Amino acid sequence: MNQKSIEHIALYSFVLVGILVVGVLARQFVLSKGFDDFSSSVAFFATVIVLMAIYASLQTTFNQFLLPRIEAFLLHFTAFQTMKNYNDTVSVPEDLTIEDSSQATPDVIEPAPTTEEAISEPSEYEVMRTNAITENNRAIQTKLEKVISYTKQTMVAYMSEEDLNRLCTYVTEYCTGDTLQKISPVKVDSQLKSIDIMHFGWNIGKAFGRKRIHTATFIKNVFAHTLRDLEISTIERKMSHTETTCKISLQTIYIN
Repeated sequence: MNQKSIEHIALYSFVLVGILVVGVLARQFVLSKGFDDFSSSVAFFATVIVLMAIYASLQTTFNQFLLPRIEAFLLHFTAFQTMKNYNDTVSVPEDLTIEDSSQATPDVIEPAPTTEEAISEPSEYEVMRTNAITENNRAIQTKLEKVISYTKQTMVAYMSEEDLNRLCTYVTEYCTGDTLQKISPVKVDSQLKSIDIMHFGWNIGKAFGRKRIHTATFIKNVFAHTLRDLEISTIERKMSHTETTCKISLQTIYIN
């Protein structure tokens, strides 16, 4: 513990003892006036708290406002300035900070990166992989645009604009393979029967290369009103049947 810390502890202890003494005197004064012990205790704590607050306020005022002005005034005198410069020169910190220790440590010169490390060109595999992924994404986007166009042309006469837009959103999610978390079933005109919806599902499922069970589950959830009386297994089995009259026929959506 350095000298300055000891001086601070001694000062604060002296102030605290003085405040406690004044608090005891205030308590005795209240008792002498005929008040009970509770009132005298309240007077004691109130006196201690008020005096501590006054001391803290005075100390803050002195450190922030009075001390700088006093020091600036004393610096006009040559003797005080000489003494201050001497103290700044001979004062050495007891403990080195992290910054000081880092400055005391000699710098370690790291080797400069070589040309091969600074400029890393992609390998042949990375180039081929990037091109393949780009081409695959382009093909998926082209396929999706064709299916969305088919969906709009096929269903626009049998659905409201809101339902048609929602259907296109579901078809897009179905194309990317994402699971449809929140589905609000769309409604179609009564002209379309369950076989029409199954044919529509078959057509887009073939374009996306999906299994029948996945397509059957998709249209069962999206067209829940029209297919409410059919099980998924029934839809899977009958979605490519052509023996009944229908408005949406089985067809191939040409991607290329």
